[in-house]
Amino acid sequence: MRKLFLLLSFFFVAGAMFANGGGYSKGVLSTSAFQPIGVEQVEMLSELLEINLHIEYADIRIEYVLHNPGKKVTVECGFPAVTEEGNMFAPLPASPPKPKLLEGFSLLSDGKVIPAKLREDQSNVPGHTGRQIESWHVVKIPFGAGQTRHIQVNYRNPYHYSFFSVSDTWSRAAPSLTYAFSAAALWAGPIKQGSVIVNATSVDPAAVQFNHPKRFVGEKGTWKWSFTDFEPTLEDDLVIQTRHGQNGYDGGYVVEGGANEGESHKGGRWMRYAGFTATASSVLTEPDGVEHKAENVADWGRDTAWVEGHKGDGLGESVTLTLKKPAKICRVGIVNGYAKSQELYLANNRVMSLKVRVNDGKPFNVGIPDEYLAYEHFWFDLPKPLEVVKTINLEIDAIYPGSTYKDTAISDIDLLSPLDKAPKIQPVR
Repeated sequence: MRKLFLLLSFFFVAGAMFANGGGYSKGVLSTSAFQPIGVEQVEMLSELLEINLHIEYADIRIEYVLHNPGKKVTVECGFPAVTEEGNMFAPLPASPPKPKLLEGFSLLSDGKVIPAKLREDQSNVPGHTGRQIESWHVVKIPFGAGQTRHIQVNYRNPYHYSFFSVSDTWSRAAPSLTYAFSAAALWAGPIKQGSVIVNATSVDPAAVQFNHPKRFVGEKGTWKWSFTDFEPTLEDDLVIQTRHGQNGYDGGYVVEGGANEGESHKGGRWMRYAGFTATASSVLTEPDGVEHKAENVADWGRDTAWVEGHKGDGLGESVTLTLKKPAKICRVGIVNGYAKSQELYLANNRVMSLKVRVNDGKPFNVGIPDEYLAYEHFWFDLPKPLEVVKTINLEIDAIYPGSTYKDTAISDIDLLSPLDKAPKIQPVR
């Protein structure tokens, strides 16, 4: 296999400041294929990569078959994580960031757990935020002469995204996942065979985009790509976006699908956040008098929630949204559970299924994934309305049980109204 000079460390320093604005980034920018460190005699016979796309993260499972055609050797292998996290317009910290372990990272060799040591990347620039390899998950795998080993890797990859705001406008890039196949170029010979399976577990399959779309064959939210004698280069690195980017403006306007950073809105879908009030069939009041009222779903926050007040699991309890001004509604966004923290989310019931009624019409069911959301919403589309929407009733039809409490919660709800044309936007000051 042709050996690559892999530029695995790269840096970004924000040099420009925006007036009345700022920005931040979050998540894991890139992970990569398993790679040997200083040993090139072991071959990669196969690689099976399975990616399950959730709303804010991907669960990744990789199976490798590695073969040593030469003498006995112990191979030190590294699995890097490239992060880009923090306020990109704030003063640089005084000390370098601490290395981070990929969430849920585990590695098995022939079914036996091989402990990974977290090694800080020595090429980091102290005090710099931005793109750089923060850490390596390093393991040592012994191979006898002629031995073949089966390796399994599992981890969770939070999507990378960035957010910028200037005066009355903001821009949020599409969440992305990058898997660097190019790292596998350091094994001896090509990857003999392999496949990639991508599942839209809880994201909209229609919004998923690949940087190499012609490689994948998709059906019902699952995409597959198979290869033989694969010699990956930097061009072969896989990039997946799970939804469109967005640009937002003062007045509640948002365009989805246009170019990021406000460069262009061609092909975008203009919408506006619709105001509403909320009432509920029941409300939980704590012994100390704290009331988890229905209005909490309309406060644009995750620190509060509507919690039903039924003695059981809350099945049949509902919250009704009344629009301040009747309008067509195309999408409903839900932050499920008590999302103030992951601990509270898991402790309380979450909604598994909602029975939705528009204007007291015929109900339809919407399934909601059991995922703690720190910054995203779960969105579903309403059927095309024959008339403007006045009320939307959301009834709890099924729940995911909490570990501690039987109270079912919803933290936030957003409504989006479609626009026939782009609104008049006040220029950035």
